[in-house]
Amino acid sequence: MFRPGRLQTAPNVWKRALSNFESRITRHETSSDDKKDLILTILSSTATKREARNYLSKYPLLKENDIYQSHRRILDSDVVSQTSKHDKLINDLLLKHSARSEIQLPEPPQKPEIQLSDTLRVALIRIPTPRRLDPETLRGIALTLRKLVQLGVSPVLVLDGKHQIAAGESRLLTVNDFVHQCDTLIQALQTENLQARTVRGLFEQENFSLPELLVVPLLHGIIPIIFPTTVKKDSTEVVMTPFETLKCLVSNLCGFNEAYRRNNANDLLTVEKIIYLEDLGGIPSLERFQSSHVYINLLQEYDDIISELYIGHLDSSVRDVHVQNLTEMNQLLAIQPAATGLITTPAIATLRHGTRTTNPIIYNILTDRPTISSSLPVNLKKTPQLNTTVIRRGTPLTIHLSDDQPDGKGIDLLEFDRQKVIDLNKLTHLINDSFGKTLDLEHYLNRVNGNIAAIIIAGDYEGGAIVTWESAGGRRVPYLDKFAVLRKLQGIPGIADIVFKSLLLTYSDELLWRSRKNNPVNKWYFDRSTSDYCIPNTCWRLFFSGSRVRTLDDLKGYVDVCSKIEPSFV
Repeated sequence: MFRPGRLQTAPNVWKRALSNFESRITRHETSSDDKKDLILTILSSTATKREARNYLSKYPLLKENDIYQSHRRILDSDVVSQTSKHDKLINDLLLKHSARSEIQLPEPPQKPEIQLSDTLRVALIRIPTPRRLDPETLRGIALTLRKLVQLGVSPVLVLDGKHQIAAGESRLLTVNDFVHQCDTLIQALQTENLQARTVRGLFEQENFSLPELLVVPLLHGIIPIIFPTTVKKDSTEVVMTPFETLKCLVSNLCGFNEAYRRNNANDLLTVEKIIYLEDLGGIPSLERFQSSHVYINLLQEYDDIISELYIGHLDSSVRDVHVQNLTEMNQLLAIQPAATGLITTPAIATLRHGTRTTNPIIYNILTDRPTISSSLPVNLKKTPQLNTTVIRRGTPLTIHLSDDQPDGKGIDLLEFDRQKVIDLNKLTHLINDSFGKTLDLEHYLNRVNGNIAAIIIAGDYEGGAIVTWESAGGRRVPYLDKFAVLRKLQGIPGIADIVFKSLLLTYSDELLWRSRKNNPVNKWYFDRSTSDYCIPNTCWRLFFSGSRVRTLDDLKGYVDVCSKIEPSFV
């Protein structure tokens, strides 16, 4: 006999069980879709296996972020927070400063979350106050931040309050406005299931007073929004500029990590990216018809670009913003040379649900390079114009030109080595390593010595190029004889683009080179040449670039040069 009470409650029990089942299935489907989308993002953005390996070695969360292994796990287990491995560090931080202040910590989230990697990869992002963003752009930025978290990045947001500061409002009104803007930003992030909290009182004058206020949320996977004020000795708050805030963060986070490393074998955190969401976008380039510089190698280009900005092609108010942004990036990257800077517009930084576009921030996280190569010739129709600039402290570039020689003759490698202008042993090693062959140095010197137009060396012989003068139809033609990058750096952004861009700038009128027909690098050459030609009955394809208008005699001379030069490898 059934009891009436049990008969009445049974449907409710089944209803509740079914609801729980559906909830967990939905959660699994959402989680699975997110992870599949994550994998598609990586596959579509990383052009080479090397790039994928580099990303996974730095942001290793994907190896631990597998889709649930079984249906039973979907139904019977809740996802537990993965931050427990940092509990000891968190407790140590709290005990260290417990006498100074009482800190209210957030509870570890109990909803599904992305597992943190062992080292926090921090991206400092200067973001406009929500008042300056339309709702759609704000939602798009929140979605981008969600993707960054999924990719293993720990974002730290710095409100760009320079407009409030410039308005000259009272300190109290400015601080209250920041409180409101932070709350609005938190609400926007919560729509994408992101956790965020305002971090206030992080700085005392001249001090990074309470690092745990920032580090503890990061360890819990919470996005800190830095309140841009510093506390004076009399406990009053003073508004900081975004740059002052970022400079304190970069220098003190690096110092905090150094202190951690003294007692541990690994890094706790590294500052990987410094990102400016700027209404005006990247740094404008005259060469690119005032679209943005694609990539700036500060050690080589900083002074020239600053001078270019003052030429007069920009309104003074616009120019001053770009000069300030580039100057700030130069100072921030001097503190943390391994980091990458990126300047783009808020609109470009957005993502949209259901669409698949190339987001420069996501792309740079995955590949550590711009969305297009900086060495693509700017005068080709196939080269797109962008409003995003990637900035690195970069690699110093040394260029020796035969035009600089007092006798006007070509460069003598042996004489340069004797004078310690170059290191011939290192240059030979670079060529051997890059080509995977052994250079017959004696044979090579007999052919090129005294006839060299230019030697370009990147860094400590990490990359380089040798240009020779060759006779084509009775005139001298600059011929790219050797273009080399150390194998361990091939496929990694920077060196090849820096060297090749300098070649195209140095020989903007004309440059000739050749490559074997089956060389996999030819696709890279196609994109950087004006044209090419497959030489019949040989293994060579010739390429040329530059603004010179070629005649049929020029092309015949090119074929003659590229057909006759003998290889110099053993």
